[in-house]
This record gives sequence, structure tokens and C-alpha cells, in this order.
Amino acid sequence: MTSNERPDLCAECGGQCCLARPGIEAPDRFLAAPDPASALADALASGDWVLAEHVGVPWVDGVEPPEDQRRLLIRYPRPATLAEQGQGAAPRDQPAPCAFLGPAGCRLPFEARPRMCQALAPSPGFECEAGWGRREAALAWLPHQELVDAATRMGARPAPPVD
Repeated sequence: MTSNERPDLCAECGGQCCLARPGIEAPDRFLAAPDPASALADALASGDWVLAEHVGVPWVDGVEPPEDQRRLLIRYPRPATLAEQGQGAAPRDQPAPCAFLGPAGCRLPFEARPRMCQALAPSPGFECEAGWGRREAALAWLPHQELVDAATRMGARPAPPVD
């Protein structure tokens, strides 16, 4: 993906996206590893990543999912917040910074950032949009739930409450 970074706009806004909800990762990062389940388990065990949850398979092309998939729990990785790492817990109703947010912005190079963060298009007026979000993540991770289950059996951190 081509870098769409706009440090000038992000600095002006203060990185509100990084303070409110860390971006979600696509399966590709882990599927590219020789042992995808171990790669995911290692990321989660590091404390820098957690499993988020999405309830229900999203509609596709205006078609709702079958009844048995409407409450299906889909888990996918995203960076932890500092509160989730235990470094300055914030009340649940207040945002907590992404574990990768540093004083000058994201500490990760663009190509190492989660898919959702890469897709975020900064915009003047702070009306930034991501073309890849929770819905797309749920659909991308749906066929890989066995991989997520295997990673959790390897000792990955438990999933936080549904966000």
C-alpha cells in the first residue's frame, strides 16, 4: 500500500484516531509467517497486541448473513492500548492511546502499521476516513478463526471486552 501519511494534519489534530481506537490488522501479516498461529500468539503474548471482537457476520452486497451467523463472534488482532498494557489505565468511557503512539506520532514505519491504520486517509478538518475498518476486518478474519483459536491455545492474552 502506498503511504498516505500527512504528518502535518496528524500533528495538528493530535492523533485522535490513535487515542480513540487502535487500527485493526489484516490476516496477511500473520499468514505470511511460516507458522501463522505462532506468529499471532507471539504478537499477542508481547502485550503490544490484543484480540478485539466483532459480533455477527457483516452484510455483504445488501444481503444479510444466515441466521446462525448473525451473533457469531469474530476475533481479530489490533494494537493494545496503554490501558490494556497496564500503563496508565483510563476509565472505560475514556479513550486510551495506542501502544505504538509516541510523542511524534506512530512509532511504526508505515509498512509495519496495521491495515486499518494504513487505510486511514488524513483529511483537513479532521474528517479522516479509513476504507478498511471493523466490517472489512470481520469479513477478512472470518475464515481464519481456527488460526485465532490456535494462537489463543498457545497462551495468547485473553480478548478484551467487545468494543
